[in-house]
Amino acid sequence: MKDETDRLVSVEAVAERLSVCRRQIYRLWARGEIPPPVKVGGATRWPESEVNAYIEELKQAREPAGALKEQT
Repeated sequence: MKDETDRLVSVEAVAERLSVCRRQIYRLWARGEIPPPVKVGGATRWPESEVNAYIEELKQAREPAGALKEQT
């Protein structure tokens, strides 16, 4: 069976995975926060494995639940 993470996904699919608008995906790309897309003909696509890796990086970068400090 083919590995689904090798699939190329559209900007709409990336935006849906990150729960943001399409424009935000282009902003993240312009700032270098997400990997650059692959151009297929005139279409802009991202490897699904890179999108998944980006999401994992976001998870790793967040503060652990126990590290929250009380506000006074």
